[in-house]
Amino acid sequence: MPTPVKMPRLGESVAEGTVGAWLKQEGDYVEKDESLAEIITDKINAELPSPFAGRLAKILVNVDETVAVGVDIALIEESADVSSSPPVHAAPGPDAAPVNTIAQAATPVLEERTPVSVGSSNAQQVSTEEERQRISPLARRLAREHGIDLNTIEGTGANGRVRKEDILAYIAQSSLSSVQAAPLVTAPIAQPSHASTLAEPISSADEEVTTPSRMRLAIAEHMVRSKHTSPHATTMVEVDMTNIAKWLEKSKEGFKQREGYGISFVPFVIKAVCEGIRKYPLINSTWTQDNKIIIKKRIHMGIAVSTDMGLVVPTVYDADQYNLAGLARQVNTLAQRARANKLTIQDMQNSTFVVNNPGVFGTILSVPIINQPHAGILSMDAVVKRAVVIEDDAIAVRSMMYLCLSFDHRILDGAGAAGFLQAVRTKLQSYTREIDPYA
Repeated sequence: MPTPVKMPRLGESVAEGTVGAWLKQEGDYVEKDESLAEIITDKINAELPSPFAGRLAKILVNVDETVAVGVDIALIEESADVSSSPPVHAAPGPDAAPVNTIAQAATPVLEERTPVSVGSSNAQQVSTEEERQRISPLARRLAREHGIDLNTIEGTGANGRVRKEDILAYIAQSSLSSVQAAPLVTAPIAQPSHASTLAEPISSADEEVTTPSRMRLAIAEHMVRSKHTSPHATTMVEVDMTNIAKWLEKSKEGFKQREGYGISFVPFVIKAVCEGIRKYPLINSTWTQDNKIIIKKRIHMGIAVSTDMGLVVPTVYDADQYNLAGLARQVNTLAQRARANKLTIQDMQNSTFVVNNPGVFGTILSVPIINQPHAGILSMDAVVKRAVVIEDDAIAVRSMMYLCLSFDHRILDGAGAAGFLQAVRTKLQSYTREIDPYA
């Protein structure tokens, strides 16, 4: 019996996905972990690996169709089932077998026309298959949307295969006009017909109407759903980051030369958040539809990363098991993969809490929206030098930062949220100027 392949959950906050392209066709054989389809969500465009080896028996969801997470999208006859089928005397490939069968069946009726018809069909099939192998479906889609001639693109994939990354690189480096370069976010708006009762928005000299990308529309839906789902409450604290700032000023260049990647305030905050979660485990939980709370015992930290396509939240698994240097490595690796559009499905799943860093853009105070179905999200803003009152009522210039926690008031009350933030602040302010990132 065929085994169903389900729409994966590409991130804890993702409730649905769109099939961007099928990389295999019905009847094709697929190996375990071989790419089966391209899935598009508000957070990631990723290739779905086949969960097992076998033959793709049935495609249940069409290209561009959006379905909920967990819905069956295809059926695969696993290898054990396939191997139990009656043996075939000849040994043609899976593509050749149907052609030969058709030819044999047609011979008694269309004996003279069969060679021409089958030959033409076979040649067309080979040509189509070669084209499918040379250009990935997502690359073809992007090229069509941007009006790009694929013959001008040199593929960097296996055997010269044109990939999504090749199209994006071509767009970035080309001198295409703005109309050609931005069809994903700007589309012509059709003039409303005289019979239309609702006038569509149209561009004018003072206004420009744009069509949001699929990713932007999905982000908008998720943000609205989050505000409708969780009763948001917010609390914040101010943290003295002076000792950490002094250490980074003195040591970050040497650290980068030694390790090959940089270190910033982010790993320090993640480390402190992990310790805060251990003291206040409810912050690492989820409210279920049947009004229960699931407390997650492992800490999988989501890291908000801004990319050209939008905001994504890849995951550092078991973040509490890393030292500062290890966290810096994980953060750098995920950020690089995100900005190169190389995040995997695994990268986008299973986060239990999120640290957001708008401070990298110079913000000093931010109130984030919870990434469903988490219990909370923490924003760290810019570290800014300013005069503050310290011990003995002295005034000193210190490096200060605001931390803002948005939390689900169904799960936490103000006292618990404040206690968590105090634990994070205490950890951050406990560092001396002699920091061992490998401890």
